[in-house]
Amino acid sequence: MGAILSQLKQYAKQRRLTPLLGISLSKLREYHGSFKSICDDFTLDLSDFEEIFGVDKESFAIWDTDGTELIDALELFSGLVIFSDSKFEDKIRFLFDLFDFNELNSLSIVDLQFMLYFCLTSTFKLYNIKQELNEEAISLFLSDSFSEDNRINISQLVKYFILIEFSNEIMF
Repeated sequence: MGAILSQLKQYAKQRRLTPLLGISLSKLREYHGSFKSICDDFTLDLSDFEEIFGVDKESFAIWDTDGTELIDALELFSGLVIFSDSKFEDKIRFLFDLFDFNELNSLSIVDLQFMLYFCLTSTFKLYNIKQELNEEAISLFLSDSFSEDNRINISQLVKYFILIEFSNEIMF
């Protein structure tokens, strides 16, 4: 998976999809802190976007594919984390923190579904892929991997995704 993400990131840079791709997680944490201090919900309008990230309407338009003049912050930050210039494990940890809504230091299956959904939709937006996600397939994938009545802590999630990354690198 790391090799695939690296190829996608290189493709994004060649197309100059957004100046925010490839930033460090420390910078991304600063942006996320600014977002939390400015915004009351999980959406950003153009003025919020420009204030937080200091980039123009062209970058905003990449994320506002439905033309509502609003972008989903979870989708935006998920995409920026995926394409950040960071180690795979650090990306997982940032995503974990982002989706630990109740601050219980664990995620439910529903939290994981949100995380995977937003990671995929942000990637689709960056590459202009016009395809609906099969939310049922995401749910089945996770229920096959985790017990629905348990919460997943960061150690379990890191171990799980590293195992997936390792098996994908063997296959590719």
